[in-house]
Amino acid sequence: MTYTEAVARLLGLRRGEITGMAPGLERIEALLGALGHPERRYVLAQVGGTNGKGSTAAMLASIVKAAGRRVGLYTSPHLVSFRERIRVDAVPISEDAVADGVEALGTLIARVDATMFEAATALALDHFAQEGVEVAVLEVGLGGRGDATTIGRPAVTVLTRIDFDHEAWLGRTLESIADAKAAIIRSGTAISSAQRPEARAIIERRAAEVGVPLQLEGRDLHVVARAAGADEQRIDVKGPGFTLDDLALPLLGPHQPSNALAAIAAARVLGVDERAIRAGLARVRWPGRLQIVRRDPWLILDGAHNPDGARALAASLRALFGDPRVTFVLGVYADKDARGIIDALLPLAARFVLTRAAGERAADPSDLHAVVAGRVPTTVTRSVAEALRVATAAPATPIICVAGSLAVVGEALRHLAGTDKPCPIENGADSMEALS
Repeated sequence: MTYTEAVARLLGLRRGEITGMAPGLERIEALLGALGHPERRYVLAQVGGTNGKGSTAAMLASIVKAAGRRVGLYTSPHLVSFRERIRVDAVPISEDAVADGVEALGTLIARVDATMFEAATALALDHFAQEGVEVAVLEVGLGGRGDATTIGRPAVTVLTRIDFDHEAWLGRTLESIADAKAAIIRSGTAISSAQRPEARAIIERRAAEVGVPLQLEGRDLHVVARAAGADEQRIDVKGPGFTLDDLALPLLGPHQPSNALAAIAAARVLGVDERAIRAGLARVRWPGRLQIVRRDPWLILDGAHNPDGARALAASLRALFGDPRVTFVLGVYADKDARGIIDALLPLAARFVLTRAAGERAADPSDLHAVVAGRVPTTVTRSVAEALRVATAAPATPIICVAGSLAVVGEALRHLAGTDKPCPIENGADSMEALS
C-alpha cells in the first residue's frame, strides 16, 4: 500500500455525523484492544475546549519536548498534509509509517465500522507506541464525551475556553456544550482556562464528581500580558508552586496568553521545569492561527471558524493594527454560524472576497453574499486561489486576512507555498517563512 492509497482509504471511511467523527467509545476501544492497547505505554495529556485547544496542545508538546522527553502530538484537522495530524518530537509521521499503519489496521477498520477520525486516532496512538514516546498530547476532535481521544487514564486534562460551536451535536445551550466537553475530566489533574459562569459551574461539578483536582484560571492560575507585537508577546504567569515572568510567546493574539497559561500549568503537572517551559514556549509555532505570512501588504491567515473565533480574530487585528481596514478572504463550512462570523468581522471589513474550499461541507459563497447583503463591497469567487488573486490585486488594502475555516486557510497555504509539504510547528524548522 502506498501513502496516497492509505490516505485515500482513511479519508474514504464512514464520515460519521461530522468531519469523520461519531460519538461512542466502543469502536476506538476495539481498535486499540486489537493493537495491544498502545495508549497504556505512555503518559496521556488530553486537551479539549472550543477554541484554542490546538494551540494549547502544540505549546504543551513543545514544552515537554524541551524537557528532553519524547513527545507525541495528535491534532486535527490538518492544513496541508494528513501527516501534520501525527507528530513525534514535532516531526510529522512519515509517508511509509502512514502506509504501514493503515495496512496493519487492515480489516479491523471494516470489522468495527470505524470512522475516519477513529482510524486516524488508532493509527496515531499505535505510532506513538512504536516510536517510544513518553508523553502523548491528544487534541479532542469533537466535544469530549464519546470522542475517540477520550481513552485511557490521562495524567492531565486541559479545557480551553468553551463557547458555542457544533450545537447540532453538542446541544444548543452553553451548559450542554460544557457538559460534553467537561467529560474528559476523569483522572489526574484538570486545568481550565477562564470560563463563562455557566461553563465554569459545569467544570467544577464534573471535577468534584470524579474526585479530580482542578486548577482554574482566575482562581488558581493567573496570566498577565506585559507586551505584544507582530513578532511575539511577553507574558507573566503564576500558579500553584510556580511564578514565571517575562516569557516569550510567539503565538499572537490577546487570547493566546490564556492558552499558554493552561499549557504551562499542564506541563508543571507533568513535572517540567522553568528552563524547559521558557525554551519550549519560545520555540512553538501553530500555523493558520493569526499567522503572518507577508508584510507588504500584510497577509494574515487565521482559521476563525465560529463567532467566538471571529471575535478573537477581530480583537487580535485591533491589538496589532489599531483600527484597520481589512480585506477578508472568507469561506466557511455550511454547518457554521456564517452570520455570526461575518457580523464579528464586519466592523473591520473594507471588503469581503467570498470563496469556498474544496469539499462537500463548504458553504456556497453566494449564500455568504446574501448574509453580507451589500453592507460592504463584496466579490464572490469559486476557489481560494482565485480569491487570493482578487484580494491582492490593485487597489489592495494594507491588510488581507484569510479566515472562516481551516480548510480555506490550508488551501491558501498550499497555494502560496506551491507544495503539500507538512506545515512546521517549531521556529527554525524548514518552514513557510520564505513567504514572509
